[in-house]
Amino acid sequence: MNVRRQKQLNRIVSYTVLIVWSLILFFPMYWVVITSFKDISDMSERPTLIPFVDFQPKLHAWRFLFVEQFEWFLKPFGNSLIVSTITAILAVTIGSMAGYALARYNFRGLNGRIVLGFMAQRLFPGALFILAFLVMFRELKLLDTRLALIIVYTGGSIPFVVWVMRDFFAGIPVEIEEAALIDGASRLVVLARIAMPLAIPGLVAVFVLAFIGAWNEYLVALTLSFQNAVTIPLFIQQQVTQTGLTEWWNMSAIALISLIPIFVITAALEKYIAGGLTFGALKG
Repeated sequence: MNVRRQKQLNRIVSYTVLIVWSLILFFPMYWVVITSFKDISDMSERPTLIPFVDFQPKLHAWRFLFVEQFEWFLKPFGNSLIVSTITAILAVTIGSMAGYALARYNFRGLNGRIVLGFMAQRLFPGALFILAFLVMFRELKLLDTRLALIIVYTGGSIPFVVWVMRDFFAGIPVEIEEAALIDGASRLVVLARIAMPLAIPGLVAVFVLAFIGAWNEYLVALTLSFQNAVTIPLFIQQQVTQTGLTEWWNMSAIALISLIPIFVITAALEKYIAGGLTFGALKG
């Protein structure tokens, strides 16, 4: 009986901790949602938490985005979508091929050092490279272009993709590829028709992470973009008026809409993402 009570007590404590922690994690999102239905009076008078009780929900922030300034909002949204998608595709394509090479070939025993060299640039803060990027793209006349952002984001994402995909390809049995090579298939055919399909969970996982990294990036976009290549993070920052008023309701509405592409991608690729992110643990 004591053992049974102890198990019940442990279960109650576990569920209580999980529920409380879930509420703590959920509250910021709830705050963003209700803020998108507020106005300046609701934000300045007193804290308001419960719609229709503490305040009357208003749709002026959503009307601002989808009616009054829809074209203004559509441009940074499209910029972010294009830049993030192309960045993820390029990073996964280049990084996965490099990871495959490091998993299947012996570069004079320096494979580990090569991977470390790839990851070395990730050790430095991004602000360290901002001035160099600014000068370089100014000379190339690429400031305020989506191409500049794609180049920087792709370069930053490739080392992570190489690091992850090298271990992923190393976990695929090499005998499968050797059998195809004996049958006359070239290395590129083996890579495209055998290695890549078997590595889909890892490819999807790094694609999503590269996409999210580019979608949320702020510092590089702030430095290299002024008008034509403004992305969602910069558009949110622009909701601070010249008088110093921060339009939190507009920021919240934009932030909620910016989650849609990420939710769509993760929902569509969920079954692959889980396998890709847990591959390292399963391998160990």
